[in-house]
Amino acid sequence: MNLSWLDWTIVALAVVGLRFVSLSTRSHCKGVADFLSANRAAGRYLLTIAGAMGGMGIISFVALFEVYYQAGLPPLWWGLMSLPLGVIILLTGYVYWRFRETRAMTMAQFLEMRYSRNFRVFAGIICWLCGIINFGIFPAVAARFIMYFCGLPDTFMIPFLPFHISTFATVMALDLGLALVFVTMGGQISVMVTECVQGIFSNFALLVVIGCVLWMVPWSHIVETLGVAAPANASMIHPYHTSQVKDFNVWFYLIGIFGSLYGYMSWQGTQGFYSSARSPHEQQMGGVIGIWRQFPVTLVYILLPMAALVILRRPEYSDTAAAANTALNAIPNEYIRSQMVVPVTMGKFLPIGVKGLLATTMLFFSFTCHDTYMHSWGSIFIQDVVMPFRKKALAPAQHIRLLRWSIVFVAAFAFMFSLLYPQSSQIMMFFAITGTIFCGAGPAIVLGLYWKRGTTEAAYASVIIGAVLGLGGLFANQIWQYFFSQQFPINGQWLWFIAMVVALAAYVLISLITGRAHRHANLAKLLHRGAYALPTDAPMAKPHASAWLRIVGITEHFTLSDKILAVALIVWQFGWFTSFLVITAIHFTLGTSVEWWTKFWHFYILLQFVIGIPATIWFTVGGIMDIKALFKRLEEIVRDPNDNGSVRHEADDLVPDESTGSSAPAAMDSAGEGENT
Repeated sequence: MNLSWLDWTIVALAVVGLRFVSLSTRSHCKGVADFLSANRAAGRYLLTIAGAMGGMGIISFVALFEVYYQAGLPPLWWGLMSLPLGVIILLTGYVYWRFRETRAMTMAQFLEMRYSRNFRVFAGIICWLCGIINFGIFPAVAARFIMYFCGLPDTFMIPFLPFHISTFATVMALDLGLALVFVTMGGQISVMVTECVQGIFSNFALLVVIGCVLWMVPWSHIVETLGVAAPANASMIHPYHTSQVKDFNVWFYLIGIFGSLYGYMSWQGTQGFYSSARSPHEQQMGGVIGIWRQFPVTLVYILLPMAALVILRRPEYSDTAAAANTALNAIPNEYIRSQMVVPVTMGKFLPIGVKGLLATTMLFFSFTCHDTYMHSWGSIFIQDVVMPFRKKALAPAQHIRLLRWSIVFVAAFAFMFSLLYPQSSQIMMFFAITGTIFCGAGPAIVLGLYWKRGTTEAAYASVIIGAVLGLGGLFANQIWQYFFSQQFPINGQWLWFIAMVVALAAYVLISLITGRAHRHANLAKLLHRGAYALPTDAPMAKPHASAWLRIVGITEHFTLSDKILAVALIVWQFGWFTSFLVITAIHFTLGTSVEWWTKFWHFYILLQFVIGIPATIWFTVGGIMDIKALFKRLEEIVRDPNDNGSVRHEADDLVPDESTGSSAPAAMDSAGEGENT
């Protein structure tokens, strides 16, 4: 066993403390809107800290460990290409602002408002299926990380029982069970508050881990090892000497950039956060400030793989390497063995106390991701598959009870899927393949919010295309290996790209063909603008008087401090993007050396570490203040029992029903073509 009594004490105290925090949220969950969206009462720091924790589980760390252990530092360089895109999305409010204005609690609720109830159910089923399959390996990866990092045996015995018990299954059950307790306690309120507390602890702990790694593994050892480990034209330091890198190359990131625009907000794993902000502006500012909190997390998934590579290859660490290799060689599955290289090595290498901090942090990331995903997929099934079939609304207590049972089912499914599914690809490629199943919703969401001519038929076509290609890709690798004894020639990232292009083309083409038979969508009604504005909504922000501020999307909603934060984000992101362009130009004209790149990466890492210290303190104060503000708002809010995610209908808002030739009611909040189009 790798952990000492001190390490286990740190873990135990942290988990017990977290349990007390979760208990404080239960009394605030009094309605369906509380359970689903924290009654739209969350501030920017709470959104940022909790949202980042919910979207970054152990599986994300393990997936990124794989990337950086195999490819080295160049993936960081290609990631700089997307920085301007992130700023543009945040400051223009691309997709998320309009979605928040619809006041939908789930994406499929918006799809009913925009298209039809039947399409909502159809899309909800595809989204739910895609989500639970994607979530299916999360518990397995998390349990293996905990097992191999902590050095737990494969089985154990309980006195008086005549058989061995699987440690893997036990760890999964405990991990999912604790996350289940948190999410069923108070729904999105519990999710956000407990994740915020876990995020505050985790950033401090990760700073200690990073400092320890930088101290114990000299930078000179890292760069020397990376230079030796990489074959020709697959440099782990120089990004322009990577022509032989197969999967995690420049195309991987270019496809990701396209996908982030094409399908923004279509992935519903963290959908509870999409509707939890107290205003669209708070949602926007949560994204603006989020970059400063992420530095410790980023450095961990970069530095730990680099340190593991050094430890396993340099003679100075031969004793640790021998112990790590012994543990790794005992893992029969090659994909699982490659995933566990970093956890096993760090479990043998880090000092007492630091191992306890890292174990607690990873356990927290597992809890936060699992409860967020269980809340999302469980809610989507009830809200978008079950409830549209009901003619009579449930009482709030019954509705919440149904949501809890659905969440329990998601946990049970993930447990069984993790036990039975044999991993046969890298985690990032599994993400890409399973994400493809619902990628066809991208045009239905993005163009549905901005293009009034999009039709229901087009939405059906795009979602079906993504589902067919995604489900086929999920099993393509196993089938190909069975018949041809080699990997499927198209990896998950390229399959995702192909599906996106085909689905987008289908949506536009079919909308143009079928649009003449329908009235155009009423986007003002959908977004509650103008004559359709709700009494509780803030007035639309006017463009700023300054032309420069208008260009970057700063409106009158921005306070002085908001403007400073937005400008700081622009300077930081575009500064790095400018560096990307300038250095690229220098490389192709004058050339750049490996020695220069080693200095660049050293500066990049140290700068993020230094900025991460005051940023962690800043977000700690902001997070605590937002938790207090959330509780205060929840005490004052008057609950609306009809605010339960359903789309109500009006008899006087009639549109042609083409299937019967009569009139049918359109959704009260609908901007689409009616129920049966």
